[in-house]
Amino acid sequence: MERRLYTLLQQAKQNDEEAFSRIISQFEKKLEAELRQTSYQYRDDLRQELYIKILEAVENYHLEDVPDFEQFMKKIRKD
Repeated sequence: MERRLYTLLQQAKQNDEEAFSRIISQFEKKLEAELRQTSYQYRDDLRQELYIKILEAVENYHLEDVPDFEQFMKKIRKD
């Protein structure tokens, strides 16, 4: 899932609406589980707010800050 999610993030950051929809669908089960813990009358509003938060997270995510495997291993060794 991570590789596909990374690719979808790249595409979504280029305003690809299909990629954003696919990101949402990957998290849909988790979102629905969380929404079931909310009163029925607030679920639709909360769902919209969560979608907005996901959109903001995609827009603000810096792909260039994601380390490649070698950088990741160096960081682990230092810690």
